[in-house]
Amino acid sequence: MWRNDVKDFMNGKKNLCNLEVLEIVLEVKDTSDIISVKLDRPDLIFGITFILTPKGCIHLDGKYIIHPITKEEIPIFLENVSEPHLGIPAHNDKDYEYAIVNKLPIKQVIMPINASLDDNKPREDKEWSYRQNVVLIVEHWTENKYLYIDYKNQNWKCFISGGVEENETSKEAAIRELKEESGFYNIKKIEEMPFKMANVFYAAHKGVNRYSIVTAFYIKLENSDCLELDQKEKEEHDVKWSSKEELYEILKNGFTDQIWLLKQHLGEMKAYTGMGKIINSDFLNDLEDSIKASQKVVDYFKER
Repeated sequence: MWRNDVKDFMNGKKNLCNLEVLEIVLEVKDTSDIISVKLDRPDLIFGITFILTPKGCIHLDGKYIIHPITKEEIPIFLENVSEPHLGIPAHNDKDYEYAIVNKLPIKQVIMPINASLDDNKPREDKEWSYRQNVVLIVEHWTENKYLYIDYKNQNWKCFISGGVEENETSKEAAIRELKEESGFYNIKKIEEMPFKMANVFYAAHKGVNRYSIVTAFYIKLENSDCLELDQKEKEEHDVKWSSKEELYEILKNGFTDQIWLLKQHLGEMKAYTGMGKIINSDFLNDLEDSIKASQKVVDYFKER
């Protein structure tokens, strides 16, 4: 279940109207030119990956602005816009579409937090375990179906997931978890999805509270080649296949975050426009208050 403040933001019950609009001056690389642009969400400043300028600015074609904090080179594109626009594709639907079409980076700087509020909510009498996790969206080799795990001893029906072990990459963990939990190993395609998220819950099977940072992978299987599962895995769960429509119903009972991931993969959702933990943002990292984060950015420029 989504944490209430995240749900409210996504449903339009909250807004960031108290944020101060930030006007910044950007230098154009290898020129004396500058571009003045407004940023409605200063807390997203580290997510900029392109800038759009009016087509009349021919002298800017093919050039780059310098990010005012990171000093990264940001490409300039001439488009039918009335004023310069900073592209933050991870958190703006139109920017996301533009980035996909033009094969531009999508840099996530707000990570959704999926905090369980049901029977799996964190328990005060249990210790916390922090870990990196993977979640796998596994597509059938011929049918338009996706794999999920049906646990026998718990009321869990969900995608394959698991922790990233020491000295293991997230991709290596995804391949290992696929083989261990389903037996499938012949992969036609594997892609890391652009958005990370955090899950906060009580892991009853481990007896600890979990705060996990999740990296999701889409996997397309090559064929039906499958190893026999260990007896322990057989006793713990069944491996099943369902259509996306069936999965939307199955996953809504406790795993709505995985619905979000599947919709991301299928292109039914684009940017993440909700609230959460700030990541990939230097001095803003780990903040969960967009207004406070935006004020820190405003103060950063005022001090300079």
